[in-house]
Amino acid sequence: MKLLIRQKSLLLLTFILNFQMMSQSAQAHFIWLAPEQGEESNVVEVYFGEDASPDDPEMLKYVSGMKAWAVLDGNKAEELKLEKTKESLSVQLSPTQLQGLVVATHDLGVMDRGDSHFRLKYYAKTGPVAGSKSWKSIDCSKQLQFDVIPEKTSEGVLLHVLFNGKAVEGSEVKASGPGLDEFEGTTGESGTILIPVKESGLFSIRAKHVEAKPGTLEGKEYPETRHYTTLALRVPSDSSKSLGKNLQPIKKPVTSFGGAILDGNLYVYGGHMGGAHSYSHDAQGHTLEQLNLKTGEWKSIAEGPGLQGLALVSDGKRLYRIGGFTAKNAEGEDHDLWSQDSVAAYNLEKKAWEELPALPEPRSSFDAAVLDGKIYVVGGWAMAGDAESVWHETAWVLDPNADSPKWSKLPAPPFQRRALALAAHDGKIYAIGGMQKEGGPTRKVDVFDPATGKWSSISEILGEDGMTGFGSSAFATGGNLYVTTIKGDLQRLAEDGKSWELLRETPTPRFFHRMLPVDENHLLVVGGASMEIGKFDEVEILEVQ
Repeated sequence: MKLLIRQKSLLLLTFILNFQMMSQSAQAHFIWLAPEQGEESNVVEVYFGEDASPDDPEMLKYVSGMKAWAVLDGNKAEELKLEKTKESLSVQLSPTQLQGLVVATHDLGVMDRGDSHFRLKYYAKTGPVAGSKSWKSIDCSKQLQFDVIPEKTSEGVLLHVLFNGKAVEGSEVKASGPGLDEFEGTTGESGTILIPVKESGLFSIRAKHVEAKPGTLEGKEYPETRHYTTLALRVPSDSSKSLGKNLQPIKKPVTSFGGAILDGNLYVYGGHMGGAHSYSHDAQGHTLEQLNLKTGEWKSIAEGPGLQGLALVSDGKRLYRIGGFTAKNAEGEDHDLWSQDSVAAYNLEKKAWEELPALPEPRSSFDAAVLDGKIYVVGGWAMAGDAESVWHETAWVLDPNADSPKWSKLPAPPFQRRALALAAHDGKIYAIGGMQKEGGPTRKVDVFDPATGKWSSISEILGEDGMTGFGSSAFATGGNLYVTTIKGDLQRLAEDGKSWELLRETPTPRFFHRMLPVDENHLLVVGGASMEIGKFDEVEILEVQ
């Protein structure tokens, strides 16, 4: 025990001497938690240096005794075990921990530097890319007495600096990274400072706060405590801005419509253009609209029946309009709503609708997806005027390119849901969220495997309540499955194929919208509404690289 105490004291003395030399030089050293390079990596590296980049591995001995946690949604903290080798100090995160924030603390004790005596405390933090909802939703105040919270804005990164959970005025902040020379500034009265981040990459941000409160630690008195906190922040590229900057707003803001992308154009059909829960024939869309993604201009392509709660999909050759409901009443009259069984393909060359076999039963508030050239239809209900709505227990598949196309019945889904999202991914059909016949809105996810003809369940999409899954939209691109929700988050199915990852916030929180793939790295969001704002006319591009 005496030997251990002497070794610890010697190590501390060595650090103090090194700290004095570092403080006298131009370079100072801090603790950093930095995500290992590579999007799919689950490793966080620990560095002891001037920024969040590898330094002399010998310096890592000075962070011995550091404590680290993964703080998850709901503010649950899991202590992490650091793995040390001769060259590195790191920790591997589980898929769940990857969705949270990683933090660390280290109390270096009382320092003597010439005539100065102070207590030195280090903190470090890292997590998902800037813009992720986790930065604001997860509270790390129990682990980090001195904390920084980044907020991505159009002007850069707005840094919130907190001490004991309260905003700190006059905190010294420094930052560096791609396209950003050594930035220095101090926080204002609100405890914030704007860091002019313009490029993508990993940014090293640190803040300092001096707590002028004397104390005694291990028999040593000190007049103040110097707190240093670091943040290694990944900022994604904004190529989505250049893709979406010339896209005109949708002509008429709409919800519960059909949307698809074919040959570099976005197509939308039908939908609800009236007030919330106010349905009429005049408030239903009946035009196929096209947005040229190169020119950014909209134009009307074809007319058709007034519909909402329908699906519009593409197999890469044609557009398919499926089901939905028609309001037979005029505005102000009692609702007279009828689900439809009509199915039609739009021939781009002939510029005309071509009728296909009708659905086996009228259906609206469902969704459809295309897998291996076949159209799958799941969920929804049938409305017939004053009659009680019938929640569907069936699901169907159609091969529109067969010599004699016909709908074939699928094994019955283990649920009755409407206002759900349907997506094809990795050879399977995913039914996400929706409103249940019994139990209200849900985040449940059920999967149909055409190869086995069986349904199974995986983890619910992330969220605090069932409303997260109500009126969501999902699509796969670049080998990944994505979903956007009313809560304003973009989620991705994890590599295990069973759990979900929270990627970032979306520019606007929407439901009853459509999210569609532009290419392997970008998704387009169109239409929809929020309960607070109403309908959206902006067309947004999300980068998912």
